[in-house]
Amino acid sequence: MKKKATIRVPIFIKLIVFSCLLVIVITSSIGFLVLDIQKKQFKDQLIILGESLLHIMAKNAPDKLLAEEDMALFKLVKDISENEQIVSACITNQKNIIVAHSDLDQVNKTYEPPKNLLRIKIIPKDIILNTFDINGKEFLFLEKPLTYQNINIGNARIVISQKIIEQNIILSKRYILMSFVVILFLSLLMSLGFSIYFSRPINKLKKSVEIFGTGNYKHQAAIIRNDELGDLAQAFNQMAKDIALKEKIKDSFGRYVAPEIVDMILANPSDSWMKASLKQATVLFTDIRGFTSISENKEPESIVDILNEHFTQITDIIIRHGGHIDKFVGDAAMAVFGIIKENTGHAEDALKAALEIMNLTEAGAVKNKDTSEAVRIGIGINTGEMVAGNLGSKKKMEYTVIGDNVNIASRLTSLAEPGEILISGNTYDLLDKSDEFKVREKGRISIKGKKNKIRVFKLIIPG
Repeated sequence: MKKKATIRVPIFIKLIVFSCLLVIVITSSIGFLVLDIQKKQFKDQLIILGESLLHIMAKNAPDKLLAEEDMALFKLVKDISENEQIVSACITNQKNIIVAHSDLDQVNKTYEPPKNLLRIKIIPKDIILNTFDINGKEFLFLEKPLTYQNINIGNARIVISQKIIEQNIILSKRYILMSFVVILFLSLLMSLGFSIYFSRPINKLKKSVEIFGTGNYKHQAAIIRNDELGDLAQAFNQMAKDIALKEKIKDSFGRYVAPEIVDMILANPSDSWMKASLKQATVLFTDIRGFTSISENKEPESIVDILNEHFTQITDIIIRHGGHIDKFVGDAAMAVFGIIKENTGHAEDALKAALEIMNLTEAGAVKNKDTSEAVRIGIGINTGEMVAGNLGSKKKMEYTVIGDNVNIASRLTSLAEPGEILISGNTYDLLDKSDEFKVREKGRISIKGKKNKIRVFKLIIPG
């Protein structure tokens, strides 16, 4: 199933968005909370104002109401109505007739309470608090009985506008909005810096991982921080050092042990791979003919140079055809096919490698630098069962193959003439009898250490 493509969002963008959203949620919550508290405080102040004015009316109105001093009552109501928060004030007698009102047209009329009147609570000192709406605007309505010698003689009523509350709330909203914009801008800058502070080392570490992926194990992430990202960078650098050391050991170790064996050891460090086992494989030996005369009267460095050049070419060819170098003994080399890597065509691979090695040496790839004489070799190949495993002592071991079939390959190499490749009947029987390989039977030949003669074939070198 094909994975749907998703939009990639850099981590520093995510941090900025998250930080800004967090600031928006917190500041909005605080703003609404502050507005709610302010509105309650303003409302409480208006209620206290209404209480104070009603107390004044309740203190001064009873005597004037009994004495029917309408002008005095009007003046009292007018003085109270001069407060900008007071919408109206009135005094009614025992019969609920308005005797004083801030609006003179209402005097001597029967008092009618506002519509949609909603009682909130009764404040101490018999003040009743109500609210009502007119065109969506809320008003406070306070009323208090007027008493004389504990006898109810009328009522005092005040309507208070909450316009001042709305104005103050609007101002507060503007202030909060301006503060919100400033805080959001500052938080954006801080989030940007904060995001860069964290994303930059992450990007550096990402680039280091990419460089590491190319095989440059010596690269170190240049991140110096005293936090978790610094610890991560140190862990990465230590990992790179360990792997570089491991690769160095593997490369150095691989010069003395076949690289395939090194890989096998590193892949499975337990001792299971060390156990000896019987396997079907093909062994190839090469030996330089007349090496004693070639090395005669030569400096040791010159001899080693000739051998190293020769073995380097052989090693490359053996590995390319799926085999591995088992060991070098003097001027001879031993290679094995079909041991480490399972391969049913190990016999054919050995012959292909032998032909390429022989073509290379016969073409004079390696020469005696003193006489310009080309190095010539003989090759012997045999196939059969052999024991594969670690051989040696606890202090020094090598992974190799041993057995009668290995000895036969070595003996065939001794019999091979310069430029000749000899293969056993076992190897010949495994070949695909096509035109790829041309052989000539040499008959049965006695092999040192074998009672019975074995069939031997000569591999014809094309050209």
